[in-house]
Amino acid sequence: MRTNEDNVIIRQGDSGDRLYVILKGRVSIYVVQDKENDQEIRQHVEKVLAKAKLDKLLDRTQLGQHVWTSNEGQAFGEVALIKEDCVRTASVVTDEDTDLMVVDRALYNRSVRDVLEREFHEKTEFVENNPLFKQWLPKMKKSMTIALQKETMHYGSPVVRQGQPVENIFFMLRGEAEVIADQASHKTQYPEIWGELQRILPDLLPKDNGINYTPYETLQRRRTSHRPYQMCLLGANEVVGAVEVIVGLKTHLETTTVTRESDVLVLSTNNYNRLFNRKSSARSVDMLKEMLCQRYFMYIHRSNLSVIDATFLKYLTIKMLDTESIKLLKTRHNRKNEFTEHDFYEAYRIFKKMEKENDSIISLMKILDINFLFFDTTLPELETSKKVLTDLEYRMTQWRERSKGEEKPGTSTSKHIKNGKPRRKSSSDVSHRKRGTSSASNVKIINFRGKVCEFLLTKKNNNVTNLT
Repeated sequence: MRTNEDNVIIRQGDSGDRLYVILKGRVSIYVVQDKENDQEIRQHVEKVLAKAKLDKLLDRTQLGQHVWTSNEGQAFGEVALIKEDCVRTASVVTDEDTDLMVVDRALYNRSVRDVLEREFHEKTEFVENNPLFKQWLPKMKKSMTIALQKETMHYGSPVVRQGQPVENIFFMLRGEAEVIADQASHKTQYPEIWGELQRILPDLLPKDNGINYTPYETLQRRRTSHRPYQMCLLGANEVVGAVEVIVGLKTHLETTTVTRESDVLVLSTNNYNRLFNRKSSARSVDMLKEMLCQRYFMYIHRSNLSVIDATFLKYLTIKMLDTESIKLLKTRHNRKNEFTEHDFYEAYRIFKKMEKENDSIISLMKILDINFLFFDTTLPELETSKKVLTDLEYRMTQWRERSKGEEKPGTSTSKHIKNGKPRRKSSSDVSHRKRGTSSASNVKIINFRGKVCEFLLTKKNNNVTNLT
C-alpha cells in the first residue's frame, strides 16, 4: 500500500481490524486527550478531517498531542487487534510518501498474534506492578501501556550516550546495564546550568586547598578528571534518562550500556509530558524524584571517595529535592540585578525616614545583620543557600547511615573468631585471597533500593569497586 504525505491512515476512535508495517517512509502519531469518550473523540477527528478537506490543508495540532514518530521497519495499529473493543487509541498521519504492508486480522492471527499479545501482556504487567503507577486510574495505566515500546538490547549495546540529545526515557524490564560518566565534561556540556550554579550557590563550588601542583601533577590530575568512571549497575525496574527530563537537560548526563541481553521499555519525552505532567500524576513524579535522588546520593558518595568533583551532581540533586528554594534564590539574584541607581536612592530616602520615626526597628535590623536596602519577607539569600546545602548534607548522612545496615545481634566483629577461638579459614576466605582481594572485613554491604551491592574499599587508592 502506497500513500502520500499528510494522509490520515488511522483515525482515533474508529474500529480497527488491521495493523501496518512501514516498508519505506515515516508516520507521526497523535492522541486527543481532552474528550470524555470515544464517540466524542471520533466526532472531533471527523470535523478536523472535514475542515482539512475543504481547506486542502491538514492542521495536525487539532488531532491532539504528538507522542511518537515511527520509522521504517516499525509496526503500528496493533493495539486495536489486541484489545477486545478494537478501538483505535491514536491518529496516524504520514510525514512523507510512505509504503506500508497491511496485515489483516486473519493473517495477524496466523502469524504475529502470539508475539504481540505476549509483549502487550508484559507491558501491562510492568505498569500494574510498578509502584510509580500504583495510584493511577485504569484509563491512565492503559495509556501508559500503549505508549511504551519494547526493545531488546544485546551485550555492549548503548542505551544512551553522554552528550546525546534527550528523546526518550528507558525503563529496565529485565537485564542489567552499566552507568559511566565523565563528570569533568559537565561544565562545558551544560554551561547555562553551571553558570546558574555559580551565581546562586557559589558555596557549592570546590574550595581551593592552596596546594601548588607541579606541571606534571597538574597534567595528571587533568587527565584523571576527564576519565569516565563507573557509577553503578542498574537492574530491573530502574530508569534511564529521567533526570534529564525532570531537570530539563537537552543532552544525557551519562552513558548507559547493557552488560548482558536486556529488555527495555521506551517512553518518548512527548508521552512523558502527556502522562506525567498532570495534577493526578504529581505523586508519581515525587516518587520518581526520590528514587533518582537515592541513586545520586550513591554517585556523590562514590565521587567523594576518589578525586572526582561531584559539584554538578549535587546541584542537580538539590534541583530535584528542593525546587522552591532554587526558585527563591533565582528570584533574589534577579531582583539584585534589577536594582537600579534610582531604586538605591529611593530605598535610602525611605530608610532615613524610618530611622527618624523608629530607631528601635533600625537598631534591630543592624543587630540581625539584615540589609535594609533589600529587606523583604523572605529569608536572606545567604540563609537560603545555607539551608539548601545543610539539607543536602543531612540527606546524604541519612543515606550513608541506611546504607551501612545494622549488624545482627550476637555477631562478632571479626569473621575469623568463633567462641573466642580462631576458626579455620573457609573456602570462601581462600577464594577471596586467590582473587587478590583484601579481607572480608573491608567489604561494606550497601542496600540500594532492595538490591544488595558490595563495595570493596581497596587500601591502595581508597577507590570503590562494585562487586554486584
